[in-house]
Amino acid sequence: MIKFEEAYKIVMGASFSTGTESVPFTESPGRVLATAVKSDMNMPPWNRSSVDGFACRHSDLGNELKVLETVAAGKMPSQAITPGTCTRIMTGAAVPEGADYIFMLEDSETVADGTVKFTGKEGKQNISKAAEDVRKGETILTSGRFIRPQDIAVMAMAGATTVTVGCRVKVGVISTGNELVEPDQVPAEAQIRNSNAWQLMAQIARAGAEGRYYGIATDDIASTENLLKKAVGENDMILISGGISAGDFDFVPQVIRSMGLTIHFNEVAVQPGKPLTFCTGDRKIVFGLPGNPVSTFVQFEVTVRPLIAKMMGVTVEEPPVLLLLGADWSRKRAGRMAWIPVILNKEGEAVPIEYHGSAHITALPQAWGIIAIPQGQSWIQKGETVSVRQV
Repeated sequence: MIKFEEAYKIVMGASFSTGTESVPFTESPGRVLATAVKSDMNMPPWNRSSVDGFACRHSDLGNELKVLETVAAGKMPSQAITPGTCTRIMTGAAVPEGADYIFMLEDSETVADGTVKFTGKEGKQNISKAAEDVRKGETILTSGRFIRPQDIAVMAMAGATTVTVGCRVKVGVISTGNELVEPDQVPAEAQIRNSNAWQLMAQIARAGAEGRYYGIATDDIASTENLLKKAVGENDMILISGGISAGDFDFVPQVIRSMGLTIHFNEVAVQPGKPLTFCTGDRKIVFGLPGNPVSTFVQFEVTVRPLIAKMMGVTVEEPPVLLLLGADWSRKRAGRMAWIPVILNKEGEAVPIEYHGSAHITALPQAWGIIAIPQGQSWIQKGETVSVRQV
């Protein structure tokens, strides 16, 4: 049994790139940006009005001003501002030459037909300067990041309608055990529904990878070997749920060795998730995950998901969420690192939730995140700062 830190280092060291591909920017959310996006123009491209009002010379604020024209967004001014004149202008429109101030419509008074006067208090210019947001050629989205909806607006602004992204990791999922039936079946005596596989498929999708489910391997070597060989041949990574501990019917390690895969470790000093097997081959990665659903969920989040992200090209790490602990927490045994699910209370503190061990999957939907308790530490006090990994 090795420490989590050592296991994590081994896992991340086995990463390999899945390559890159070009996709329409509309299909890129959730993908990893592989090439930085640069702006093809200044933003704003010209001095732009930030209000509806009148563009004039600042020195003319106290004077009656002749209105030369009205400039709406999408229309360029046709006349320059000279002493004693102004242009009615809309938000987002280009500021006419000669204007260095815009007073708002509500701060104006019509003196006569075609003539206005400023009636408000002098304030800011209300002009967004050309290129004050972005200069042409400037990097506006760095590579190595998951693409979010707000990034799509930036791509659209820059005309980046095709972007280069990391190829999705192809992940095969296999469940094991004679006791399992699929969710649409009614379990017979001594059977349970297969929850792990569908939980993993959802986690894979959220991680930005491409999941494929291969079914349930029964507790015999032939069934396990058949599904595993098929999955290894068609995927970059395989996740096997169950069948990896020391039970009489746990055949996965035996099958893995027969396929020439290297087993790097098969137990990690963590709770939940001690029976974790990690194997590699030629550009192939196999995880043997625990059979209990909480263990499987947690081990995916803390071990598998970071590896998937690295393989797709993620280099921008999410900053830790540091919160105060909202209640005391303790345990009787501290021989392993513990991952504890927490909720947020109305004060914004992280509070450990009650759960009854690694099979208590119905406790997880209420969890906002998980916190790590180091190996050897048996308690943590209310008010201490903890690092929360959001799940």
